[in-house]
Amino acid sequence: MGNISNSDIQSRIQHAFSELLENQPFSSVRVTAIIQHSHISHRSFYRFYQDKYDLATDFFSSQLASAVVIGGKNATFRDLMLLILTIIKSHAKLYINLLTDDEGAKTLPIILTKLSSGWTGFSPAWATTIINTNLLIDWANNRFSTPVEKVYVRLVYSLPASELLTKEELEAHIQQYENRKSIDFVRHNDTHTQDLC
Repeated sequence: MGNISNSDIQSRIQHAFSELLENQPFSSVRVTAIIQHSHISHRSFYRFYQDKYDLATDFFSSQLASAVVIGGKNATFRDLMLLILTIIKSHAKLYINLLTDDEGAKTLPIILTKLSSGWTGFSPAWATTIINTNLLIDWANNRFSTPVEKVYVRLVYSLPASELLTKEELEAHIQQYENRKSIDFVRHNDTHTQDLC
């Protein structure tokens, strides 16, 4: 292989993976094709990645993490989320071939967890990851036709209270909720039904 650096080998692998995924569903992408396309040996591939799932996790979490670099230190949560969604939409073929494929969609919770851990230092609640995964899969199934801003609002409104409130705020809201009477729920449902009509 001569004097090819490790970063060059990884770059070749990721470029080959990206090119293959642009043209076919994730389940059709094979490690042997990635190796052939990147002009490296099997040994070189397995030095960096266990399999294509490991590669996909590294590739997509790194791509989405670039939002943190682009946004900078003063970027708000909203800024970064809009950047992440914009990155996804601007690479539509890649994400459609990942997310509309059952095998590929299974990697998204792992990608999102790695992204969140790298960004915030902690893993999100599994329920949050699954909700976000389903929202992004629906978005991909609709060919990213929904505007980024609307997808962002759906993601934020799906966050559990425990990720939005402090422990004290959450306890106060829970206590307030626990003290509600049955009639309050009926009124809430009637109002909600009227809002939907």
